Parts: sequence; structure tokens; C-alpha cells
Amino acid sequence: MDPLFQKTPGWEKSKGALRETMEAKTAFRLLAFLVLNTMLFMGCAHQTILTSADIHMYSGTIPAAPVAVPDSFRIVSYNIQFSEKLEQSLMDLESNPDLHQPDVLLLQEMEAAGVAFLADSLGMNYYYHPAYISPHHGRLFGNAVLSKWPLSHARNVVLPHPNPATENHRSALAVDVHLGQKIIRVVSVHLSTVIISLDKRIEQAEVMRDSLELESGPVIIGGDFNSGTQYETVLFSRVLRQAGFRETRLPAGRTAKAGPLDRAGVQLELDHLFYRDLQNLSTGVGHETKASDHFPIWGVFTWKD
Repeated sequence: MDPLFQKTPGWEKSKGALRETMEAKTAFRLLAFLVLNTMLFMGCAHQTILTSADIHMYSGTIPAAPVAVPDSFRIVSYNIQFSEKLEQSLMDLESNPDLHQPDVLLLQEMEAAGVAFLADSLGMNYYYHPAYISPHHGRLFGNAVLSKWPLSHARNVVLPHPNPATENHRSALAVDVHLGQKIIRVVSVHLSTVIISLDKRIEQAEVMRDSLELESGPVIIGGDFNSGTQYETVLFSRVLRQAGFRETRLPAGRTAKAGPLDRAGVQLELDHLFYRDLQNLSTGVGHETKASDHFPIWGVFTWKD
């Protein structure tokens, strides 16, 4: 049995019951917050139509790549809310030494022009694939992978179980990053919110995991898992451990703002980094950033001996 799920008699049983109660309260608060936002969001929604011309792979390249292959490399994942406040997002990335000049930048909630702007400003190659046209602003909404290193073999994975209000599917974008002769497969992912049941969101994580089944070598998965409770985080982690992934040990505390629920002490740990066949040297959260309702997370990795 997985040690995370083992229980012992006596006080452990009481402790487990208390934990489940606290998790349930947190989940209820998060659900109430998201339902309220969804109602407001749908009330001002644009009427949009998906077309095959809009939903496709976008890419951009820079003329030259770095020469020296580093002993370690930095990954940053940032959910930039609705691809807005891009100038502030750029300032967030450039002013924080833990976020400055990453080797790979994973983005969520992006639209095409915003990805191109950040890639050009940072001097990075990119792949971007929208998941759908957002009724929030009538623009594309999806994941991106940016890097100063060459990129190839981009593949978008459509995840099951659409939003019941909009019928839109979430997705994951997998791309090969070439650090000299070494290749890392990176994945930028954005799972559904609690408007979808936990079982279905776990299945989304399983589909993403299984899409990497034939991949060999180092892999990093990062993004917004919408894991509203510690219990959900444990379950998502367990899904990925079954394929050999480990989770970076982010500092305790939130990776996203909870709006009015911040005052109630809700700590949303929605964003995560997982890795395989690498060593994680350090990791953290950029709590000083201002552009989004999420904070960027980062990790420094090195090659396995």
C-alpha cells in the first residue's frame, strides 16, 4: 500500500477524520468561489464559435541558440490569467532572480498574440496550442512552451470531460527541448476546475500521463492542476508516481489567490512541477509577482548520474 494512504489505530484515526473535515471545508469554500465566478463569467460571456482555422499549433523561432550546455537548467511555470497584463507579466519574470531568464517557460491561459509578445521580449522559441476560444474575452485560451533552446515535436493532448457549461475541453502541450545533445520532454498542462468532479479530473491527469507512455528520457510536467485541497494534490501526485514521476517540494503556502476567501485563510496550492529521470536541486514560488491570480512556480534541475 502507498505509505501516503496507510492508517494506524488510535490518534491517527482521529487525525485522519479531522483532516478530511478540514479538506471538505476548504473544498466547499473553493467550490463556492468558483461557482460564483462562473456565474459572473457566464453572465458577460461573448458569443463565440470554434473553427478549425482558430485551433491549431502556433510556433515561433529565434535565429540562434545558446552554445554551452548547462550543468543545470531552470523551469518556470506561470498561469497568466486570461493572457492579460502582459507588460506586468514580463516585469514579474525579469525583476525576480528566481524567474529571470529561465531555460524553459511553461504558460497557461494564453492567447496567440500574448505568447508571441513574451517570446519576442524574452528571446525565446515557442510552441502554442489553444484549447478553445474563451467566452470570457472571445480570444484563444491555451498552453504554451517557450525556451531559448531549440524546440521540436510539439504535440497537443486534448483531455476528456469538457466543462458542462461551455463544452470546452482542457489540454496539455508536450514539446521536446534540445539542450545541446540532450533532450527533455516538457509538458504545459491546465486541468479543469472543481466544476468537473474529482474522478473526472483524475482521469484527465491519467490521460496526460498515458500520452507520455512511449517517451523515454527526462520529462518535466508543469502547470495548473486546479488541486483545491491537499487531498487532491496527493491523488494527482499518486497518478504521476505510477509512471515514475516525482513532485518538486514547493514551499508550504499558496500558489494562487483565492479572492475574498484569502481573508478566510484559504491556501490554494493549484500549481505543481513533476519530473522524471532528473534531479531537482531547488524550487520555489514567486509570491512577489502581480500580473495574475496565480503565482509563478520554478524549479532548477540537473542531469541524473
